[in-house]
Amino acid sequence: MASIDREDQDYMISAVIHLANKDYASLVDDFIRLKILPTDCDRATIIPLMDKALSPYVKGGGAKKYEAELKKMYGMEEDISSQAGGFASMTQDALTVLNDVPFSIPPYFAILGRAIVTLEGIALTGNEDYGIIMESYPYIARKLLAENRPEIQQALQEVLFSVTGGDS
Repeated sequence: MASIDREDQDYMISAVIHLANKDYASLVDDFIRLKILPTDCDRATIIPLMDKALSPYVKGGGAKKYEAELKKMYGMEEDISSQAGGFASMTQDALTVLNDVPFSIPPYFAILGRAIVTLEGIALTGNEDYGIIMESYPYIARKLLAENRPEIQQALQEVLFSVTGGDS
């Protein structure tokens, strides 16, 4: 069992909001506060990679739809030559993440992630379009409305008043 302090819980709530809204610049800030990314990380490299890796996931539908979205994104839907070029681009992006983006996953975050993936897998058996990020949004909204703490109120203001580059 993992214990997560209130401050990190608030940062996680903020991260879900930013992920759902595809506000990857703010998500980088959340990941820095959660100590997943270092404070001096290369935002210009990370933000486009987050967009590529996370945007298909936010749409929901699990691994099958994620794979289809990635293939579309990298132009791997057509003939074998486009698949080879797309695979090379995808591999380069993966290598960039592994070699150029110093990240670490706190133990509690790994445990929580494993639980979420399991729950999402169960939900996908009943609804192949299920997306846990968007499905968690009503819970997050209720939490934001119920809490009267400055950190949570700031997150609520971001939901209500911010303009992001996302298409959600």
